[in-house]
Amino acid sequence: METQRTRVLYVLGEYPQISQTYILSEIEAVRTDYDVRVVALAKADLPCLDAHPYECVGDPERIDEIIEEFRPHVLHTHYLITLKLVSRLAERHRVPFTVRTHSFDALSGSDHLRRAPLLNRDSCLGGLAFPFTRPALERAGCRPEKIIDCHPVIDYQRFHDRSPNGTAVMNVGACIPKKRMEDFVDLARLLPDRQFDLYPLGYATEEIRRYNDERGGPVHIREVVQPEDMPGVYKRHGWLVYTACPRLCQVGWPMAVAEAQAAGLGVCMPNLRPDLEEYVGAAGFLYDSIEELPRTLSQPYPEEMRELGFDQARRSDVQRHKHLLTDLWDEAASRPRRSRRLEGDPIRSP
Repeated sequence: METQRTRVLYVLGEYPQISQTYILSEIEAVRTDYDVRVVALAKADLPCLDAHPYECVGDPERIDEIIEEFRPHVLHTHYLITLKLVSRLAERHRVPFTVRTHSFDALSGSDHLRRAPLLNRDSCLGGLAFPFTRPALERAGCRPEKIIDCHPVIDYQRFHDRSPNGTAVMNVGACIPKKRMEDFVDLARLLPDRQFDLYPLGYATEEIRRYNDERGGPVHIREVVQPEDMPGVYKRHGWLVYTACPRLCQVGWPMAVAEAQAAGLGVCMPNLRPDLEEYVGAAGFLYDSIEELPRTLSQPYPEEMRELGFDQARRSDVQRHKHLLTDLWDEAASRPRRSRRLEGDPIRSP
């Protein structure tokens, strides 16, 4: 007799967004052992073309109907942004929930931290968080035992490749002010004989394109790449320079760093906070100014650092740490189901 699989309902703000491939990778990693259904509150503006099926709900009350039909053992979401909605759904339907926080929502000073105390509810099985965000979550009122330290989510095997890399320099990510991609253009001007490729995702891409054109076009502005094609993109490069604004200081632990290290690239990142030494590790370089980088990029990436990079990236392998999440789901499935949903106020948007 086949054992009934645990049913997990993902409630997401937007899906399937290319800049949020950690969500795509997480779903890919768990759906082999769990029955996964996905609902999104908004459509992605840059969608992944190969993603787990989903339903975009214009009215949050439609989620009530889906829960009644699917009868999930647990609700799961990403970001503190949707926590108010998901916790309310959990209470109404007497279903526990989990959440995976990220950087911008859990960084110290984030407005979204005001929702962190919702993790203290009995219906919350736990919240996964980057280790460096734990102090901010606790200061916001979250009980320490509700926080589960976890590295970012990447599909390590997809990117792991020990074959030789190219020599070009790349940068990738959502094109927003906190990433300060203008620095990448300015750096390219300091190394005119080196190829620089920027893979911006939406938002202020046209502004960066103009900035680049006004400075003689030292950077190749590339089109959006689907996630399944990114391993080949990394291998054409020898370095990832991940820029960020030190004034805003809102960049956390970007998954691109771990993906690049798994593909054998050297990584350079601004020295924004002490915790980045833990994330980048001895395999990368933290810089205070882009003027420091030409000397580093002009040298071959040391082989011993490359080897360290493979090991460093493995810490973010979803197959290695997904049990931190699925152990909570298994706990939910073992709980006796209570009566159908409570009557109360209608569900509202987060």
